[in-house]
Amino acid sequence: MLMVCTLCKLSAQTGYSDAGARSNSMGNASVTFQDVFSAQNNQAAMAFIEAPAAGISTQNYFLVEGGISSHYGVFAMPIQKAGVFGLSANYTGDNTFNQTKIGLGYGRKLAENVAVGLQLDYVGTKTSEVGSGAAFTFDIGVLYQPNKVLSIGAKVFNPVRAKNNLDFEEELPSIINVGFAYQPSEKIMVCIEGEQNLQDDLRIKSGVEYHIIDQLYLRAGYLSNPSMFTTGIGLKIKTLQLDLSSQFHQQLGVTPGLGIRYEF
Repeated sequence: MLMVCTLCKLSAQTGYSDAGARSNSMGNASVTFQDVFSAQNNQAAMAFIEAPAAGISTQNYFLVEGGISSHYGVFAMPIQKAGVFGLSANYTGDNTFNQTKIGLGYGRKLAENVAVGLQLDYVGTKTSEVGSGAAFTFDIGVLYQPNKVLSIGAKVFNPVRAKNNLDFEEELPSIINVGFAYQPSEKIMVCIEGEQNLQDDLRIKSGVEYHIIDQLYLRAGYLSNPSMFTTGIGLKIKTLQLDLSSQFHQQLGVTPGLGIRYEF
């Protein structure tokens, strides 16, 4: 019963702002990250991407055979003087319940240290008992960097509270993420983020990243509701980045994750 309840809660909270193994290893505190997975996590941060990039990532929740998994694919394309366009796709679930989210996003700088982003989303829901349904909604985000050591980001998913067209017209979650990243040196980054799903309690997400050498990153974090500790590493080989993550729940065990980013 504990596993069923926890997996159902996770399936309602995942798939909207936690793409990439880098995020997963830092407590999913990713609203300020300026990498290709910002095409999913905060479209405003895409505006700071300077080269075309692509990424994929995957998670298998608690290593349950046939259980819930989450897969992401993202792409970002900067257009000179016109901003950055992004494409993201996510599949989360199993054979009995799953959601597919596809988004077309855009991020643009309003000034050197301020950017905004918008994404149009299609969300398809499929259940073995009720059937399938779909909804259209959007994300909107902002990123502000008052100086070189501090970044402040915010994102809202589904502010219009769209509903799918299943028989019971389930309302998609409306989620607000607000957080900041503090980087006192080139080697250390600390992130803290709050996530408020209007249907659930506040979720705290936090993480730290240590750039130990040019090719190696060490990461750790914590997130609440449900409570989990996270850890991971990043390996950079020229324009290729490999990220590994692990999230630990005291009762249900380990959730491993893998991500690959490539900059063209």
